[in-house]
Amino acid sequence: MNPSSVTYQRIWRIAWPVMAASLSQNLASVIDTIFLGYVGREALAAGAIGVILFLTLGFIGLGLGTGVQVLTAHLLGEKRPESLGDLFRQSFRVGVLIGLFLTIVTFLIAPTLVNWLVSDPAVENIAAYFLQWRSLELLPLILFGVLRGYFSGIAQTRPIFYANLLLSLVAIVLNALLVRVYQLGVRGIVISSVLAQYAATLYLLYALRHQPYSLRPLRENNWIKPLFHYAGPSILQNLVGMVGWFIFFLVIERRGSLALASANIVRTIYSFSMLPTWAYATAVGTLVGYFWAAGEKTALLQSFWKALRLSLFTNGIIVAALLLGAHWMVPIFTSEPAIAAQVHQDLYVIAISLLLMPASALLVSAVVAVGMTMQAFLVEVGTIALYLAYILLLDVFFHASVTLLWTSDWVYWIPSALILALILRWRLRHRRIWKAPLLELYHFPL
Repeated sequence: MNPSSVTYQRIWRIAWPVMAASLSQNLASVIDTIFLGYVGREALAAGAIGVILFLTLGFIGLGLGTGVQVLTAHLLGEKRPESLGDLFRQSFRVGVLIGLFLTIVTFLIAPTLVNWLVSDPAVENIAAYFLQWRSLELLPLILFGVLRGYFSGIAQTRPIFYANLLLSLVAIVLNALLVRVYQLGVRGIVISSVLAQYAATLYLLYALRHQPYSLRPLRENNWIKPLFHYAGPSILQNLVGMVGWFIFFLVIERRGSLALASANIVRTIYSFSMLPTWAYATAVGTLVGYFWAAGEKTALLQSFWKALRLSLFTNGIIVAALLLGAHWMVPIFTSEPAIAAQVHQDLYVIAISLLLMPASALLVSAVVAVGMTMQAFLVEVGTIALYLAYILLLDVFFHASVTLLWTSDWVYWIPSALILALILRWRLRHRRIWKAPLLELYHFPL
């Protein structure tokens, strides 16, 4: 890859399979929400709490994958593909250990945790069952994050698309069969999710046979320390971000099952609409990491600005589609007029959030890719603290509506973008010697 290759087409070639993969993967989440709505209001409300708790743990895999992606891109930028085998194998073992640990702990403590957090008994019982048995999905989900990080790092993202397409198809077929035909309710939704995630992860393992680099171990370097140097702050950052969302939903839970059910629908639509931006962020992480390691500052900046323009343009189209198509889209999730009315109001707020999101999301990837992982984490902690303070202010002192509570995302996206931009600018200006960060940080033997 050279500086002249930083074109919109190049960014799109990296981003679109991740985008399609994320869309197909999250289509499974959309399907879950639709079928939870079919089961009833309490199931839809319980799904809000259960899914947020589950995703909070699942995002550990995403953070681990970020570390794998950055290190993989750096190795390729340094022309050291022979070290990929050691990096991948050690990262995969770490993923297995973390996945098993989370599965066992979550299965054991889920009922007690949900009992402590949820006040409505009907919602509590469903949410506890949902979280406890979906814990069986955590192992393949964590490993999926590692595999996704590797394929993203080598800019071979097409297998990610096929894996997530498989996940969605399995989830749709099994949900239709178990929930609609056999009337298994929430149990059928859980079974579908677990089996679909196993299918997707096994496919990515199979796809390793067809990627262009050898993964044969050389046993020359220990990658655990550099992996957690990049992945650790990213994991903490993801956890802090999800804790913010979790507290947001606990505040809404106090408003009753109607507010919580509508918030679950809005969360599903919002998360689905965010996916193209996260795909562009993946492209930024790969390209910035590569050019940072190769010492190409101009190409690095070009890749970032072009990805940001693409992301803003894409989100503009998404916002227009949301606002124009809401009357056809919302009835898919619920037939209750009160829930639908609340969702319609909230969509206007998240439309603005989607336009504010790209700068912050892409800057996080760029800052992590140039080695400023701890700084990215500290920015996340600070902005989440501001986000929670704003929510509690609206809830406790002003008793604001659910719609107004959704404006809390504005308070998150704007400050984080400004601070991250300053950090990236400082990093680019103060690195006197442009050399590979892996050698700079860890002095690996060559």
